[in-house]
Amino acid sequence: MQIALISVAPPYRGGISKHTSILVKKLSIYHSVDVINYSRQYPDFLFPGKTQYLDDNLEIDNCYRWINSINPLTWFSTGNKLAKKHYDLVIFRFWNPFFAPALGVIAGTIKKKSPNSKLMSLCDNILPHEKTPLGDFLTRYLFQKLDGHIVQSSQTEKELQEVVIDPIYEKRYHPIYTNFPPKIEKDSARNKLGLTAKNIILYFGIIRDYKGFDILLRAIAKLKNSGLDFHLLAGGECYGNDEKYTQLISDLKISDNITWHNKYIPDSDVTEYFSAADVVALPYRSASQSGITQIAYYYDIPVVVTKVGGLPEIVDEGQSGFTIEPDNPIALANALESHLKKGTFLEMGNYINTFKQKFSWEYFVNGIESVYSRI
Repeated sequence: MQIALISVAPPYRGGISKHTSILVKKLSIYHSVDVINYSRQYPDFLFPGKTQYLDDNLEIDNCYRWINSINPLTWFSTGNKLAKKHYDLVIFRFWNPFFAPALGVIAGTIKKKSPNSKLMSLCDNILPHEKTPLGDFLTRYLFQKLDGHIVQSSQTEKELQEVVIDPIYEKRYHPIYTNFPPKIEKDSARNKLGLTAKNIILYFGIIRDYKGFDILLRAIAKLKNSGLDFHLLAGGECYGNDEKYTQLISDLKISDNITWHNKYIPDSDVTEYFSAADVVALPYRSASQSGITQIAYYYDIPVVVTKVGGLPEIVDEGQSGFTIEPDNPIALANALESHLKKGTFLEMGNYINTFKQKFSWEYFVNGIESVYSRI
């Protein structure tokens, strides 16, 4: 097939960009793939982090930065360029209604001028975690123009069925990332990060309200009285005001129990964080799926996740991790304390090494091909 994949991609940073760069390589084994990237992803005043770009600013092959998210002229020109090439399949990566107007114009243009091209969504989220004005309306504006869909969790599957009547789709779980450095010795990783505690709990990824970092901090305060020799390692930039977290750390008197690197962690350093950890905690208030669980599994590290969205369905309870109720610092503290003391997390690595094979890129690509054959 001749495929155009419309998505954020390097030089932009983030999990979706990373996922796209791997997906392109896997699709390109059997298909010809062009990536249609953004010349402007977000206006700077709307982006909550320090920078949208990777430090090395590298781009992938056959990548064209045509779409300015706030310039409609580029939406029409991109649609016309794609229509002229008459792709067999155009994939629209979707994670935020902010992009729906641009993607909807592009889809409509292709529909009109290249009617034989099939249009498919690849959904990270459909309905956003943080509500936006006209979000549902804009999402429907795009999705009514698409022929088929790939969703990555039951939560997103449910949202798709709310937006589209009788959709043609496949559910394929977020694959395991394969582009990180290999695991290193635990003691070496801990030495590099200056960690001396016996048990290391890891929080990784950007910090936003729905990800529940504050819940984890309250759980850490509970763990202080457990007699457990532990430390929380947090690696991730706060999107928004970090003062409420630094103030909470002070109020809870847990500054000696936490190391927080409030910054974007480049791929080259990711191995140190996960190699140092015994368990990864994801105390999310809401979720579709999480790329962080798949990084944890890549490094054979178990997870403790909340029972929200698609998180529970990628955890084999008691084997690859544990699930707990959301918004419950006590339940989180109890799960961490119990299984760290028992050594349960240390015993899970061998199982995860086999379990993670179900999250393959080949199966994900097969899902795209399956939907294409049905639309």
